[in-house]
Amino acid sequence: MNLSFFTDSLHYLFRLEPESFFRVFWYFLIFDFPRYIFTDFIILTEQLLGVFHRRQNRDFLLSLEESPPLVSVIIPVLNEEATIGWTVRSLREQSYENLEIIVIDDGSNDQTPNICRKLKGGHRDVQYHRFSHRAGKSAALNYGLRFARGEYVIFVDSDTTFDRDAIFSLMTAFADPNVGGVSGNLKVRNCRTNLLTRLQQIEYLFTISIGRRIRAEFDILPIISGAFGGFRKDIVSLEGLGGHEPGPGNDSDLAIRVRKKGYRIVFVPHANCLTNVPETSYKLLKQRSRWDRNIIRNRVRKHRDVFNPRSKNFRLKDAMTFVDSIFFHVVLSILTILYLIDVSITYPEAMPALLLINFFLYFCAELLELVIATIFTNSPRDLCLAIYMPIFNPYKLILKVVRVAAYCQEYFFRYSLRDPFAPFKVRQKMVQW
Repeated sequence: MNLSFFTDSLHYLFRLEPESFFRVFWYFLIFDFPRYIFTDFIILTEQLLGVFHRRQNRDFLLSLEESPPLVSVIIPVLNEEATIGWTVRSLREQSYENLEIIVIDDGSNDQTPNICRKLKGGHRDVQYHRFSHRAGKSAALNYGLRFARGEYVIFVDSDTTFDRDAIFSLMTAFADPNVGGVSGNLKVRNCRTNLLTRLQQIEYLFTISIGRRIRAEFDILPIISGAFGGFRKDIVSLEGLGGHEPGPGNDSDLAIRVRKKGYRIVFVPHANCLTNVPETSYKLLKQRSRWDRNIIRNRVRKHRDVFNPRSKNFRLKDAMTFVDSIFFHVVLSILTILYLIDVSITYPEAMPALLLINFFLYFCAELLELVIATIFTNSPRDLCLAIYMPIFNPYKLILKVVRVAAYCQEYFFRYSLRDPFAPFKVRQKMVQW
């Protein structure tokens, strides 16, 4: 690629009439430019002016410091000998002191059982229970609910560690009596491992630290991550909603069911935790395919009654939540591929110039979002991630292709019924949505 290619691309750009400019860059102008600018403007306004205010019980906030309610933290674990000790230690070092930690071993066959027994023996606030054979993450979480004595329950992954005030920050959201579930803020622990983990660090910063924040402000947050999420126990208990349902997507399914009961789902940006992300392309694609299939399974099929005004579960906010998820994940991913096909067929000779100009447009927009994200997270060192921004958009494009493939797998073949996320004996009994 030489200088003449850049100059030719600029000449092509400046020769375009307004109608032609819109024709060749319609996807960015219609969808992504307003999304970046509008979202960032809303977040900046909220941050600077405090536009959004929620009803809070001040007595509850005071009780968190003087007489905090008991919180049960449930950790499902499967062959996590390298991380479970750090997770428990991180929880025991929390500024929120009234915790009970419940570890449920889903049939681990490494050193996890020995490590957990030592943790239980050394700390009275740690419980350890073990399945002799793997039953699945949902079964482990539900079994943990049987032993939970707390008024609130927090589900965490066994490779998650927390800022010292993470639990306290998460609990403050329950000062709003309409809040049924709270999502913590996930960040990448192993970001320095390789280029792939760095790109995921940027992605988490954009989609979780900013994306979930804006959705929570508009009360359309669709999910509470299984890595760090809290609930009122009476809502999600086995006697209430019945806990987690088996199979992949159990965390998003639970959040949907909480919303359908009329409760709000919120996001607490200062309730920070660190989690490991996939370090190889194969593991990343496997993870994302499972996540993407869940959108079709849970939102297009299982809970489609939220779109039916005659259903008892119909609420306009829930319908808007589903529209937001389906549009920004499913529709826009498909439109991205259609856009590339469109310009490659219509403007084959100008395709290299169009790709370069699109690359520059997205680079500028995402660089702006990185700057804003570092302001919100109060982490100027994240600006160093700017050196990875030139390849961030190609990374996202690849994931969109994977996303569309996963949608097709689930929509046409119900691939989640074959997902090894749940054991075979569990998959045989799963309801086919």
